Amino acid sequence: MALLGEMLLKEKILTPKELNIALENHVLHGVKLGTCLVEMGFVTDDDLARCLGKQAGKPFLSKDLLLEFGGRHLSVLSPSMIKKDRVIPVGTQGGAFRIATDLALSPQKQADLEKFLGYKIELITVSSYAVDFFLEQMFGKQRPGRFLPKYSRINSPEETAAVVEQINQETPNIVIDGVEWKSLADVTNEAETGSASDDLSSATLNNADAPLSLAIASEQLSHARSRDDVARAILDYVSDTSGIAALLIVKDGVVRGWKACANRKNIPQFEAVSVPLETLPELGQCVTTKSPYFGNTMTAMARLLLQKSGYKGGRSAFFPIFIQKRVIAVLLCDESDINAGEITKLCRKASYALEILVLRSKILSG
Repeated sequence: MALLGEMLLKEKILTPKELNIALENHVLHGVKLGTCLVEMGFVTDDDLARCLGKQAGKPFLSKDLLLEFGGRHLSVLSPSMIKKDRVIPVGTQGGAFRIATDLALSPQKQADLEKFLGYKIELITVSSYAVDFFLEQMFGKQRPGRFLPKYSRINSPEETAAVVEQINQETPNIVIDGVEWKSLADVTNEAETGSASDDLSSATLNNADAPLSLAIASEQLSHARSRDDVARAILDYVSDTSGIAALLIVKDGVVRGWKACANRKNIPQFEAVSVPLETLPELGQCVTTKSPYFGNTMTAMARLLLQKSGYKGGRSAFFPIFIQKRVIAVLLCDESDINAGEITKLCRKASYALEILVLRSKILSG
C-alpha cells in the first residue's frame, strides 16, 4: 500500500518542502499528518479524502459530504458511540449500512457493529480532519490542529530537493552514553500508525514503572514511537524527585500545554493552556538563551500557568528541548530536590529522540 505522503507527492498535490514542514508539526504537536496538511493549507480535504480512499481501496467522502449525509443519520448511533469510536452512519447502499470512519476497525469491532445495527456494514473512508470537523460541528468537540499556521503556496520559496530518501542499505546503529538508539530502518508502518493513539491516559503514574536512573529514562527515549512516549519518559523521571513537572510546546511566539503531572498525578486540563510567550518572561529567557533558567515567576500570567500545573510556590526551573538547535519545548519543574545536571542531560536526550521521530516520519511518509 502506498504511503500517504508518497501518494500526495506522486500526484503533485503536495511539494517535498510542504511535506517536510507538515511532518515536523505532525511530530511536534501530535496532530495526524493529514490533519496537519489540511489545517496548514497545503492540501484540500477533498484531495486528502480521494487519496485516502485510493490508498484503502474503498469509497470515500469529503468533509462536506460527511456533514451532509452524517447529519441525516445521527439517530442511528448514540452520540457517545459516534464520538468515542469515530463511526458515523451515512446511509444505506445495496442492503448494507454505510459507516464512515478514519480508523481501521477490527473484524470483531465490525461484527459487533453489524449485530448492533442488524445490517451488514460497508466502511467508507474519510480523513481524520473530516471526522474531527464533523464532531466539532455536531457535538461542539473542538478539533485538533486549529492552531497550526497557514502557509501560502504563492509566497513559498522555490522547492528544494525531496527531503525523503529511500533506505536501501543498512543504517548503522547509534550509541549514546551506552544506550543503543534504534536504526531508522527498524521502524515499521505499524509503529507509525499506532503512534497516533498513544496517550498518557492513566489517572496516576505507575510507581513500579518509574525510571530510577537516567540510563533507564534514556532507554525509554531510545524506543519512543510518538511524542507522548517522549513526554512519558521525561515526566516519569522528573516526577520521581520534583513535586511538579510540566512540558510546554513553544512555537510562533505562543506557549501551549503538552503534558503535566503534580504529585505523580496527570493533569489532563493542562493541555488546554495557550498563552503568548511574551507573558512568560522567565520561560522566554530559557528560550532566548537556549539554556536552563532558574528563578521565581513574578508575572500574573506566569503564576496562573504554574497553578494549572500544580505549582505551589518556591523556585522554578526551566529546561529547553530542541529540534535542529531550535527550542521547541520547555520542561518546567520545581527546583527543589532536582539534579539539574541530570535533567539537562535528559532534555538533551529527549531532543535527540524528537529529531529521530521527525526523521522516521519523513521516511515512513516517503
